[in-house]
This record gives sequence, structure tokens and C-alpha cells, in this order.
Amino acid sequence: MRNGTVFTALSMLILLVVFSQCIAAEKPLRSTLEQAWDSYLKACKSGKEPELEKTMSSFRLGAMKNNLANAKRSLTPDLIRSIVEDAPDISTAKFVKLMESGPTAGLVYVKDSEEKDASNKPRVTFVFIKFVQENEVWKVDGEMNIDSPKFQKNGKESEFNPSDLPPTYEIDGKVRKSPGQAPVPDISGLLDVSSYGYKTEVTINEVEQRATLNKSYSGLIEKGLRKGKNSVVIRFTKTDDKTAFKPDVTIRRVTNERKSKEVFKYEPKDNIEGTHTFTFTVDE
Repeated sequence: MRNGTVFTALSMLILLVVFSQCIAAEKPLRSTLEQAWDSYLKACKSGKEPELEKTMSSFRLGAMKNNLANAKRSLTPDLIRSIVEDAPDISTAKFVKLMESGPTAGLVYVKDSEEKDASNKPRVTFVFIKFVQENEVWKVDGEMNIDSPKFQKNGKESEFNPSDLPPTYEIDGKVRKSPGQAPVPDISGLLDVSSYGYKTEVTINEVEQRATLNKSYSGLIEKGLRKGKNSVVIRFTKTDDKTAFKPDVTIRRVTNERKSKEVFKYEPKDNIEGTHTFTFTVDE
């Protein structure tokens, strides 16, 4: 009996040590990442690009500059400072989990959302921040909010689902290189896609744009539009018969006055699936 008691106590002690080691392994990295996030916010508030370079991944910084170039804009102190305005406040959120794979890591937090669904049920917002390690320094590689119902059908609180993350936000151990500097386009353009029940892929002037799956999307056209003749290739693939709603694609040009003007629209009535090729003209 005494031997059994000793064995049980020893087993519990081993489990306690292993559990403590797991906690000890997580806390330093979580603390390091939260400090990296704080340094990133301070760099943004400074409005200085060299400070931002120390705290933002080269991939995200390069992508941001290219998006600005597509809009015929450049990175300015005011734009850097404005990043803080949209940054999530993790001080008011509850920590959920740490995700890690090699030189990539992510922090997940959750907080109650002020919004409710159509049946007046409460919702929550998961806050996700991705980090990558460059030259042994952890840097912010992006952040996003994911809205979810607060409770699942079985009554349990909703859990964070990593599959909700876009490919570039995955914690996959890959540190992406900075994209090449994008040339300033002839004309800035905007792409609007409604794609419920479909996957919509759009290529404009032989440049693939972001694919849209079961949602709406609106964003800058990578490498912009050309003066005169432009080409567009659209491919629709049905993904869900129940939620399928006729998709549509709209292309707008951005004027020098920062206003937009529609230059192309495709709303198929039938024969939706498949590849559709068009040309359209953009006046100077």
C-alpha cells in the first residue's frame, strides 16, 4: 500500500514538473512577442520609417509600400502614425493561445463584440497577431480580427479556428521575402468582387489578383490599370450549391481627385462557371 502511495505521489510530481516546464517554455516567448508588439506600436507612433523597419517584417513592409505605389502614394510619417489607429488593443482582451512553428509565431486573444447576430445572440472577436523572426529579432508580420458567435450550438464558448487565417497569416515556419518594388501604375484601380458560393479568380493585364472565396472583396488592383486597352480573365468555380448566389466583378479606376469611376462590370446570368475573357478601355 505504501509503495502504491509513493508511486502515485512520484507520478504526480513528474506530471507537475512537465506541466511547469511547458508553462515556463511558453511564458518567455509570449512575453517576448508582446514586447515586440509594444515596440511596433511605439515605432508607428514615432512616424519614422527606420523605426518601423526594426519592428515590422520585411514582407509586410514591402507589401504595404507596393499597395501604396498601386494607389500612387508613398509611405509618409502621417501614414505610419495612422497604423496605430487601426491596431487592436490587446490590453482589454483575454489571452487565448500561443502558436509557434520555427521562426513564425502567433498570439490569439478574444474579447466580447458589441455586435449581435440576427437572432440577437452575442458575438466575440478573436484578435490574431502574427510574428516572424528575422535576424534573431521577432517582428510583427500582420494582425487581423475574426468575428465569431460567442457560443457554439452545443452551448460551449467558440474556439479559435486556425483555418480561418489567410495563407500569408498561417504559422507555417516560413518567413516570406520582401516582394520586389512595384512600379507606379499608369492608373490606379479598384477591384470589387461578390462571390458567395463561388471561388472567383481574376487576372487583370496578366497579373493575378487576390482570389475571393465565399465572400465579398474590395481592394486595390495590383500593378494598376493601363491607359487605353486592358484585359481581364475571370474564373468562377462553384463551391456550395446551398449558398451560391450569382457572382459579379466590378473594376473601377481612381481619378486624380481620389474618386472612383466604373470602367468594367460582369454579372453573369447563366453559364456562370468556367473562364470568361474580356477587354475594356480606360480613358486617360
